[in-house]
Amino acid sequence: MNRYTYAYDIAVVGGGPAGLAAAITAARAGRRVLIVDKNGFLGGNLTLGLPLLGFLDENGERCIAGFAEELATRLRARGAAYEHRVCPKHNSVTNINPEELKLVVFEMCREAGVDVLLHLELQGVVVENGKIRTVTFVGKCNEVTVSADLFIDCTGDGDLSYLAGCRYEKGRDGSGELMPPTVMFTLEGVDDEKLFDYVAEHPDEMQPSCDIVDHREGYDAAYFRADPNYVFVGMTKLFKRLRAEGKCPVERDNMIVINGLRKGEVYVNTTRLLHVDGTDVLDLTRGEIEGHLQIRRLVETFREYVPGFENCYVSSIAPFIGIRETRRIKGIRTVTAEEAYGGVVPPDTVCLSGYKIDIHKDCEGDTLFKTIERPFGVPYGSLVSADLSNLFIAGRCASVDDQVVGSTRVMPCCMAMGQAAGIGAALAYMRGQTPAEVSVDDVRAELLRQNAILAQ
Repeated sequence: MNRYTYAYDIAVVGGGPAGLAAAITAARAGRRVLIVDKNGFLGGNLTLGLPLLGFLDENGERCIAGFAEELATRLRARGAAYEHRVCPKHNSVTNINPEELKLVVFEMCREAGVDVLLHLELQGVVVENGKIRTVTFVGKCNEVTVSADLFIDCTGDGDLSYLAGCRYEKGRDGSGELMPPTVMFTLEGVDDEKLFDYVAEHPDEMQPSCDIVDHREGYDAAYFRADPNYVFVGMTKLFKRLRAEGKCPVERDNMIVINGLRKGEVYVNTTRLLHVDGTDVLDLTRGEIEGHLQIRRLVETFREYVPGFENCYVSSIAPFIGIRETRRIKGIRTVTAEEAYGGVVPPDTVCLSGYKIDIHKDCEGDTLFKTIERPFGVPYGSLVSADLSNLFIAGRCASVDDQVVGSTRVMPCCMAMGQAAGIGAALAYMRGQTPAEVSVDDVRAELLRQNAILAQ
């Protein structure tokens, strides 16, 4: 076995939305930064065909900018992203080309001087005196040991924090119920005009699947026809009928497709994998297999019953299952649902979240989809480990409660948290401080200098 040893100022574990923002931001501040990921590319869920949700709030006001907006701007320059569009259901949508994104983020890492290691899985963590000393990874019969002054856990599942012994929560209401994951796939040969004709004639197909789903008027055929930048969630009457007849291949009451940037291309977010824990390799294996097998049955269903999909075909399947929820690591501050619904923006806010509380159910009932009337603030302490003195947490595993994660898990918010963690880590290293000792006012001042939004 080959063995390698590296030392850095800051090590970022996880190369998804939060990890990219954290690593690039810290490196731009002059720090020696390493980012490590299990895949052969960077971007995480940004590469699955999902839209960027949450740049705008319920009122169409901008609540996310900074690094996330820089990335969107770079993609637009390549013809690989649309402008942010107000959406009556999702507040805003920004559809992207995930393949072009993979190229852009490598370029951004190289420009910033971020060192990248891929194809590595976490194996172990050495903790001494309340600090992470080293983290060990394995891949292809290689062992890599990394030491750093500061670590940022952007694994989504909080894997680094978990292996280091940090406290965490998982699931809702003490039940352990987790949002079901999805295997995304891409269809081509779709005639969306036929779909829009059908829903214009059958507006009841666009009604919410249950009474815990909020959206405004205008989420209809006219909206979809006006701009190709859309996410379609509908066909509820059809899916309920098919389920009643035993003909629906998934346990859900609607279909979700994200329009691609090429004519006839859509990304499908409709597979549904119940009782899958994204931190359990046996569950992940079962979920990947079941998700792939659902694809064929879904495509057959689409072809037979959904107008415009008669000639669709699968052009690609996502390289990994899309996880919505697992561990939430204990920070020195935790955002609560009361604060989120109340639009509380505390003085130590380092990013805003204006997206809805969007929780897919792992049991009967499709989703909880409730409006946040005005953005709430994610405080700096939600990104600082309560248990280890040199650890930041950012992204889906940040310190929020079981309701708030339904809002903060969307990717622009994850990037905003990562940017804040990257600034905090860079300042901590420069001043010889722990993350908890860093001046939040200084973090906020630098975020504002980098065009982040901290208040409206």
